Amino acid sequence: MRVITTTGTRSINVVLRELAVSDNYDVVLFNESTKVESTIQVISTESDINANLRRLNIPFTLDYNEGDEFSFKVIETGGTVILHRNKLFITDKDPQNYSNE
Repeated sequence: MRVITTTGTRSINVVLRELAVSDNYDVVLFNESTKVESTIQVISTESDINANLRRLNIPFTLDYNEGDEFSFKVIETGGTVILHRNKLFITDKDPQNYSNE
């Protein structure tokens, strides 16, 4: 599980099962409480990912509510193969026991 704050510019890093051929990724977020799905598009080349210790950096700029919990998956834009799957928790509380890595 990854943890981010409710507002501001923040990001998480995830390790992919394989790289997208097109360098275009969709991060599909599913809000567990409202059952609403949204998508974040990320463009990242293989050299960008390699420079980030083989991790895809996913930026978040939207505001979320305290306590929101999302399941998310990373797929190649237009594809169906899941390259990464995880959970995301939103909180402004002291993140001493949480990590975005």
